[in-house]
Amino acid sequence: MENKLHGALGLAARARKIAVGETAVELICSKKAKLVFLANNSSERTHSRILHICNSCGVPCIDRYSSEEISEAIGQWNRMTVAIMDERMAKAILNCLK
Repeated sequence: MENKLHGALGLAARARKIAVGETAVELICSKKAKLVFLANNSSERTHSRILHICNSCGVPCIDRYSSEEISEAIGQWNRMTVAIMDERMAKAILNCLK
């Protein structure tokens, strides 16, 4: 994970603008999530389920990082799904990916 992206994701976590796990799924469904990180090493069922929900709700989903990389960036362990709730932070993170 690139340094800027790692820092931006960590900043979102420290600002409490993220949700993880099933809470993230609920936010995606209610369209409160602005961006989703999905671990590329998640189970096939989880991967397809989250991608389907994100596509249905029009939320961008990034699935190129492992759970270890995502978890390290947010300072938690074993996280497969992380939703960013703040639109400005989501845009900043997407800019880091360009």
